[in-house]
Amino acid sequence: MTEKREIKQNKKRSKVTLSKLTFHKLNWLEYITIGLSLWFLFYPKPYTILFTVLLCIPVVGLLLNGLTGRPSIASLVEISKDNNGDDKYDVADFIDFAAWVILIRVLIDFEFESFYSLILPGTITFIIMLVILFSTHKLIDNTTKSKTWIYLSLIFNVFLFSYAGTYGVNCVFDNSEPIVYETEVIDKRISKGRRGRKTYYVKVNPWGHHYDKEEISVANSQYEEIQIGQTIKIDLKVGLFHIPWYYIQ
Repeated sequence: MTEKREIKQNKKRSKVTLSKLTFHKLNWLEYITIGLSLWFLFYPKPYTILFTVLLCIPVVGLLLNGLTGRPSIASLVEISKDNNGDDKYDVADFIDFAAWVILIRVLIDFEFESFYSLILPGTITFIIMLVILFSTHKLIDNTTKSKTWIYLSLIFNVFLFSYAGTYGVNCVFDNSEPIVYETEVIDKRISKGRRGRKTYYVKVNPWGHHYDKEEISVANSQYEEIQIGQTIKIDLKVGLFHIPWYYIQ
């Protein structure tokens, strides 16, 4: 009986150890994710290739992490102490770093025509990602940490990735013919965010179904070229998933 008990305890111990180590075995994927994310954020060329690779990394990471025999979901969240001694929950960078950078990039590069049209395709992607997550990882069983925070922090980042990724695919791989509108530029400005990051906006008169004056974000090069009083062309596209979007030519 003692031997059987020891064997069971050793098996349990090895499973726990393996679950804890799985996250750290993917450090190489985290470094790749951070490097490509920074490249895509500050110098997004070649755009389509970088976007596609970052889009695939979280899925690949979940599959690789699950190769050890469905480790606990907790293996995807590193828990450390903050300056106040409280637990800090940090989701694996191959998920959260990719999710946030894709979100920031698509918000900068593409303008929504209708936010509501994103709900259905984004939700479908979110469900698919949850299926991948729960089919490759087990629910949390034994932990002294907050299960709620582990689940929330992970699922929140999966949620961001799903909706940002869906919107990005909708625009990046959209080959539809644009409807072209003309309007006048009435103002322009530069907004400075955290760490001195600049966002460039031009304000235009109403156009198409846009009945109010609005600001549209543009690249630095476009901002320098466009002048107040100039007539510009705006391309409105259907979107791969029928999520309309537009941009200044």
